[in-house]
Amino acid sequence: MSAASVLEHAGRPKSDGASSAARSGERRVDAASVVESDAPPAARPLRLTEVATEFRMLRGRRIDLESASLVAEETAGWPELVRVIATAVDAVDDESVDAELPAALTGDVAAPWFEQMLARLDGGAVRALGRVAALPAVDIGLATALAGWSDASALGSALDQIPHRQTTGGRTTIAPMLRRHLLHRMSVPEREDAARAAARRLVAEGAADDAAYALAAGGSWHELADLLATLPESRTRPARWIAAVPPQIVRATPSFADAAEAARADARAIPVSRASDGGLLATALRRLRRGEVTGAVPSLRRAVRTGATARERLTAHLALLVIRAPLVPRQFTLDACCALERDALAEGLGGVARLARGAIATVCLPLGQGRSAARDVVDRFAQHGDPVGAAVVEGLDVLAALRARRADVGQVLAFADRCDELGQPELAAWARAAGAMVGAARGAGDLGRLLHAAESAAIGAGIAGPRAFLEAAVALSGSAGGAVHAASARRLALEAGLPRLPLPADLPSPDRVAPAPPLHTRERDAAPEPPTALPLRRVTVACFGGFRLRIDGADADLRTVRPQARTVLRMLALNAGTPLHRELIADLLWADLGRDSALHALHVSVSSLRRLLSGDPGAPAGVVEREGEAYRLGLADRGACDLSSFDDHLTRAAAAKRRGDLAAARDGLVGALDLYRGEVLPEDGPAEWALGARERYRLRAAEAAASLAHLHARLGNGRAAVAVARRAVEIDPWMDESWRTLVAMHHRAGDVIAARRAEDGYRRMRAELGVE
Repeated sequence: MSAASVLEHAGRPKSDGASSAARSGERRVDAASVVESDAPPAARPLRLTEVATEFRMLRGRRIDLESASLVAEETAGWPELVRVIATAVDAVDDESVDAELPAALTGDVAAPWFEQMLARLDGGAVRALGRVAALPAVDIGLATALAGWSDASALGSALDQIPHRQTTGGRTTIAPMLRRHLLHRMSVPEREDAARAAARRLVAEGAADDAAYALAAGGSWHELADLLATLPESRTRPARWIAAVPPQIVRATPSFADAAEAARADARAIPVSRASDGGLLATALRRLRRGEVTGAVPSLRRAVRTGATARERLTAHLALLVIRAPLVPRQFTLDACCALERDALAEGLGGVARLARGAIATVCLPLGQGRSAARDVVDRFAQHGDPVGAAVVEGLDVLAALRARRADVGQVLAFADRCDELGQPELAAWARAAGAMVGAARGAGDLGRLLHAAESAAIGAGIAGPRAFLEAAVALSGSAGGAVHAASARRLALEAGLPRLPLPADLPSPDRVAPAPPLHTRERDAAPEPPTALPLRRVTVACFGGFRLRIDGADADLRTVRPQARTVLRMLALNAGTPLHRELIADLLWADLGRDSALHALHVSVSSLRRLLSGDPGAPAGVVEREGEAYRLGLADRGACDLSSFDDHLTRAAAAKRRGDLAAARDGLVGALDLYRGEVLPEDGPAEWALGARERYRLRAAEAAASLAHLHARLGNGRAAVAVARRAVEIDPWMDESWRTLVAMHHRAGDVIAARRAEDGYRRMRAELGVE
């Protein structure tokens, strides 16, 4: 679809966002395909993480996510313009880059590039650009009213050739750098006239806050002050335009000073002056502080749909993204967080945007890189005098480390101290309990002190949930009854509302014990028969390459249960041995139903599964087990699930490698790869509950194959090394290590031609990703 058509159909903010977003998607192409020409093609806007990559590749400098966001916002993420900025900033170190970027973006370093671009456009398009440059977004109605039909049509035809972006709501926005350049090309009277004309049209259409933006862009200070005084709705979202007003004018004009104060409040993660104890978001956050994740999710979902303010809707959405990050591919969460960050900036909510960058750092980036990026975000919050925002990001960093099982006691306890300072005893209690659990896992010598401090904090906060971590700590300490404490930890977590507990993989597991068989009598006076044990049915499940379930060695006929019940079965198999809270299952599978109806549907599904697996719909029979408010698939041992067996093989391989037993390490990796028959549950497609595990196991299998190739090579089996390196590429063709291993194995085998072919394949892969 042409840009003219897009512009003609784009409406004001209440236009059909879904269709506009679809139209914008038609224009997007990979950034790697952007080349210089007389009419540059449209480019996919770079995400802020990709902007940071451009600076690292072109200048060898690291910029933090806030600076990357500023560049992405000012350039609309236009790849060529980002490269112009990156090459223009010649700083001596990373800190200097962050310091010099704002001046470069507001200066004229891109003026020659803009002039070359404008010279390629039709004269009518350039005139129209000048008339609409003060607008925060462009549509055909405004462009026609301000520039005339002929010039507006020319602008529509030229839109694909200028830096612009489609917002989530379908609005077309021109890069702020280009807008300022267009306005500065005019004389002062022309610029103010264009701004006043745009503001009049916007006020007539009921967009007074956009009118304030236009007047600030054009430097029409008197008209802006009058607008703020006469139309209260123009005072919303002041952070979008107040930076354009010179500081001396802000200080001299009361309405501007008020707008600046409101903008500073919007730059905070949670403005104290606007905090409220009511509303869906506040309810959800109270539940999260108490550990009631499953209870908070429905409130968060409703807040996203019906929240009273943009801040409430966006914050609720961000919380959901963080909660569900382990269930979906990292790329999905990254894309969603980047889009949310842009939406927050468009609403003038700098604090929410900064929180989104904190989520990107902690949830979406590899742990080492993310830890550094998270510290940068914390520092930015501190610079803005926002300790609450800094604490939230520190908490996200702790959560990410716990999920990755790489947390350290000092980090967790430092977060607990921060929570105490901010008057958040519930969060402090959770953190101290987590610190005790981490200390137990790492063999801390002062575990008794950690446990005592954590228990005191939980009692003081009046919450029972942290005891789940304390029970886990005791289980990990090696004391007697570890399995009992581990079971208690899981039970307490489920009772608190945690669907899954970030526990170490080596937490003791209680042995399954067959239930005592019932006694049968033929008649009241007859002597009882000796008790006869009812044998447990041997159930095994496999998830690699497609779901398979066997009962007593025979494939189960799953056609006798409904599709949703089969989905419940696959979900339980995916988490074999780990209880899943019933509300989480219901929310994932029956989101369109009310809570009671969804739980009833789950109960019906579980009953049908019990009927299939045990022949008794009324009793768990050791197959589909109920643990408090959760369900689990009760398997006899870890070997009954291929995912657990895969994990155990890798654990044994890692232990063997640490002690220098290369043959045992090789055997462990071979055993794991023998189990990996394909992706996890491919029949469930893009279901969010399956995506995270699918990506995680694909990555682990590819890494295992690459490691096995190197082990084969060290043990002198070159042919096996090449074969398993090829399999690493087949498992995950987008992983650098797979390709590098294949190239290395071919070189080691002396096959130069095969090595060159592998290098060519590696380059093609990187080109497709836009990094070559």
